[in-house]
Amino acid sequence: MLFAVGPLKISIVQKANATALAVSLVGFASTGWIRADGTVNPTITIPHGELLNITTSSGDGKHHEFYVDVDGNGIRDYPVDPIADAAPSTTTLGYFAPGTYTYYDVNYPATMHGTFLVLPPPGSNFAITPAWWLAVIVHGSQTSSTTITVSSVNGFSGMVTLSPPNPPAGITATLSKSTVSVSPSTPGTTLLNLTAGPSTPEGRYNVTLIGSDGTGSQTASLTTLVFVADFQLSGTTNLPVPLGSSRNDTFRLISNWGFSGNITLATLVSPMGPRVLLNTTQVTITPQKWGYVLLTVDTAGVQLGDYNVTITATSSASKSHQLVYHVSAWPAPIAAPPGPLIDIQLLVIVGILVSVVALVLLDALWTGKPRPATIPITIA
Repeated sequence: MLFAVGPLKISIVQKANATALAVSLVGFASTGWIRADGTVNPTITIPHGELLNITTSSGDGKHHEFYVDVDGNGIRDYPVDPIADAAPSTTTLGYFAPGTYTYYDVNYPATMHGTFLVLPPPGSNFAITPAWWLAVIVHGSQTSSTTITVSSVNGFSGMVTLSPPNPPAGITATLSKSTVSVSPSTPGTTLLNLTAGPSTPEGRYNVTLIGSDGTGSQTASLTTLVFVADFQLSGTTNLPVPLGSSRNDTFRLISNWGFSGNITLATLVSPMGPRVLLNTTQVTITPQKWGYVLLTVDTAGVQLGDYNVTITATSSASKSHQLVYHVSAWPAPIAAPPGPLIDIQLLVIVGILVSVVALVLLDALWTGKPRPATIPITIA
């Protein structure tokens, strides 16, 4: 798997040696991009070799995306024209060869556009521009390649020699050609290939290029991010299980940065108690195929309490990850016993008797002369 490089969007902010101009714009479909000082579609100017940190937001609730039209055709072409993440966002864009460009909004280009000016390096006959400020490598197995463009400044024509790149330890850098021909109408290009060794730590590195035309030199830098192909586990971490029963959960094994391989699974319960089963202990995953494993936790015969179920996934002696389930064994709710059956007919008879007795007592109280009840009562 080769991770593409080029003037693509990436939603992280540049923190390497190159400087970056911070610009904030608010988008209005009917008006344009507006800067904090109220300027509509302001001209953005940066020196060559500087990046653009563009922060955009929506002022009208509509969907806005800022991009720079590098090829000048008025249409956002992937991957030639660098684009920022949809507003609201902050995105680093670059690098840009010296020249005058137009920036737009993808959805409302008629009203939301302005001039983007990249100044040439002062006192130089040429400019060195990487196609993108960032290269991504998965170490030990992948090479990241990006185009380096050498363009003419002030009408220069001639040869430019690029010195062998001087990368930091753990990074190997080569050029497809070290000498390029440059003219005002035709820039020269070469391909920079970057590889990280199998023991190179993950992190951010800076690769420097130096070019010379015999009378002067120019320097360009490229940030390189190194990652390790790996995998991760994902599942439910809290798993309450009624005593005397069982519960299932499906956890996932996910490839990161192009990992492919076989993974062995093992379980450990602490303290001892619940019985744990996996429907498989061997899983093979790829970037396109995740692994799914069914876990069953059985609390039959265990004591009330909390338990940890640890799933250990191992692909090699140096690559292993764990997923811990917190299992709570708790009493199952007890159903209330059924109430006594009520004979509706008997309940009606009792109600009638109570009413008759009450009438007799009231009558006796009214006359002041107690007398026996004379109302016949028949019970069917």
